[in-house]
Amino acid sequence: MGDAVDAKEMRKTFIVPAIKPFDHYDFSRAKIACNLAWLVAKAFGTENVPQELREPFYTDQYDQEHIKPPVVNLLLSAELYCRAGSLILKSDAAKPLLGHDAVIQALAQKGLYVTDQEKLVTERDLHKKPIQMSAHLAMIDTLMMAYTVEMISVEKVIACTQQYSSFFQATDLPYDIEDAVMYWINKVNEHLKDIMEQEQKLKEHHGAESAGVQKLSVEDKRGRSMYDF
Repeated sequence: MGDAVDAKEMRKTFIVPAIKPFDHYDFSRAKIACNLAWLVAKAFGTENVPQELREPFYTDQYDQEHIKPPVVNLLLSAELYCRAGSLILKSDAAKPLLGHDAVIQALAQKGLYVTDQEKLVTERDLHKKPIQMSAHLAMIDTLMMAYTVEMISVEKVIACTQQYSSFFQATDLPYDIEDAVMYWINKVNEHLKDIMEQEQKLKEHHGAESAGVQKLSVEDKRGRSMYDF
């Protein structure tokens, strides 16, 4: 009884948001929300995000949605970028990144350039008031790419997939990071499909064996009943 109570206490309840119809989905809001959530998590750590930054939007008295002033201030001051950038770009602890331009230059040293509609984003763009959100989204996207480069490489992906698949065609091998991620997803799906097919074959095999045993048992019972009088 006690174990059942403990299990109930440990069980977490997750509220699944309603899925909106495709034509009602706000892609712009979703992009901003996802980018800001990622940046804040990288800046403070997933478990240490301040309460006021966990939800980036607020609704005014006219039922209009806006980005919270504390979030806007942190973007304009570059604090979030400097925190996240110092961790992602492995900045020297003695020389932490200070300001938008420092982050932009650190990204450029990695061969990554912050561009918005094919134009280089400048510190002036990131300081503009009212906030120029497209420039900030471009900055966050570039930091995301820097993080991806640090975490993933074509060589790592190939080494990982070789553990589960021994057959490779030279034409199938990934040629850049984005292609490597898609390659890894496809190989994982293939591996899971193989596992599911093997499990299905085992179930069918055991089912056939069980049916055969059951048939023999019935015939045996019938045979006994014929002579049992």
